[in-house]
Amino acid sequence: MPRLHSLQYAALLLAALLAPSGGARAQAEAPAAPGKVGLDKLLQLPDDLEFDVEKRGGLTRSEWLGRFDEARRSLADARAGLADAQERLSKFAGRNDNWNMAPPGLPAEAAEGGGDTYKLRDEIRRWRGEIERSEARLRELDIEASLAGVPESWRGERTDPISENESVTGGPAGR
Repeated sequence: MPRLHSLQYAALLLAALLAPSGGARAQAEAPAAPGKVGLDKLLQLPDDLEFDVEKRGGLTRSEWLGRFDEARRSLADARAGLADAQERLSKFAGRNDNWNMAPPGLPAEAAEGGGDTYKLRDEIRRWRGEIERSEARLRELDIEASLAGVPESWRGERTDPISENESVTGGPAGR
């Protein structure tokens, strides 16, 4: 029996040592003086703070939005560049005389324009290629987002949807 009492006494002593004292708890919960913030308050995280960041495909909502915005901006820039080059070509073609003479083997534009139309047509070809690459990138990003389960709201505003039946020039494919 004395053994049982000594074991109970040891358990009570251990519990008393491990449990926080009532005086320390009262000090921790006591309000700090006005204008001062207690150390215990500074070391506690707010109750409404959440650390759970929702990710899809390893990226957050803002990262997906940024990727889609950059792809759409690249496509819009390429389309604007193409429109500008086409406008300059149409202005140049409208002021050329139909009776231009050029050396054999060279296009008629080489006589007066000094190859300006060739440069513009080459620029137009480059812009069309850039549009195709940008559209392909946007389609790939859309497929990647679909496979990752990214909701539509994370993909940003679809300002100019890409139809699979339209070519770069805007007409039906296969013309």
